[in-house]
Amino acid sequence: MNERANVVAIVVTFKRKEFLCKILDSLIRQTFPINKIIVIDNNSLDGTKELVEDFCRINTEVNRKIKYYDTGENLGGAGGFKCGFEIARNFDYSHLWLMDDDLLPEDNCLEILLKCNIEGIVQPIRMNMDGTCAELSPINYDLKNPFRLRAKTKTVADIYIKDKTPYLFDIHSVPFEGPLITKSVVEKIGFPNEKFFIFNDDLDYSLRARQKKFRICCSSQAKATRLLKNNIKNDLSSWKGYYMLRNYFYIMRKYGDNFMVRLKPHWAIWIFIFYFFLTGKKNINRIFSAYLDSKELTNSKKFRP
Repeated sequence: MNERANVVAIVVTFKRKEFLCKILDSLIRQTFPINKIIVIDNNSLDGTKELVEDFCRINTEVNRKIKYYDTGENLGGAGGFKCGFEIARNFDYSHLWLMDDDLLPEDNCLEILLKCNIEGIVQPIRMNMDGTCAELSPINYDLKNPFRLRAKTKTVADIYIKDKTPYLFDIHSVPFEGPLITKSVVEKIGFPNEKFFIFNDDLDYSLRARQKKFRICCSSQAKATRLLKNNIKNDLSSWKGYYMLRNYFYIMRKYGDNFMVRLKPHWAIWIFIFYFFLTGKKNINRIFSAYLDSKELTNSKKFRP
């Protein structure tokens, strides 16, 4: 492990101040000390700023480490992390540690990630509160098969067996929930793309890192707990579905390994329309908008709540 590693943590939050307090507490308890903690508040307007101020007042020994910034509007996870990356430039760092406001890392999580000594990106294993594996990062994300609708063919959760999973293994991409990123990655590929707003901004960043030959892997010994469970099916039928589909179509258009994959949005749209029709959802206009806007990730504000 690089004992001289200088880690800046970036926490993006939106209206989850109760969770945020737990996350901040877990960050200051890390067995490897974090140099700076940047809290990016997506304009929660729910007392998040006051909570951070109170936290710093109580924890006087670390209050200089914590920097709070309000974005002034909800930029989504993508815009929030981009803002965090921009602010991190003001500090001397060797690694960025990205944290969502509902992810609780174990006290030794950062120390274990640093011991992996990866020049690239390393992800901890996310667990649900009931002890089941919540790490849905793909072992493989299929950008070759034009007829495979679900590109995520195998996830970490599919192979995870407690105490038997390899200490360190390669994965295709990471979520912006716990990954440790070396500065060299940021220098080569830049910041997250804020146009995604939510969903697949992390996949896009991972694919850009892979193009530059950086290693992306997962440590089975570094653990973090998700305080909320994923519910992709509900997300698809809500306002979030627009961003899920638009950004998925964009990934296929931009990163497809062959011409046929890059054409996938042209037929996949009809499968989603058929699904929404069968399930009685009245969001078909959103699907068409997602398809049209996926060319350049336009209209990021169109379907925000």
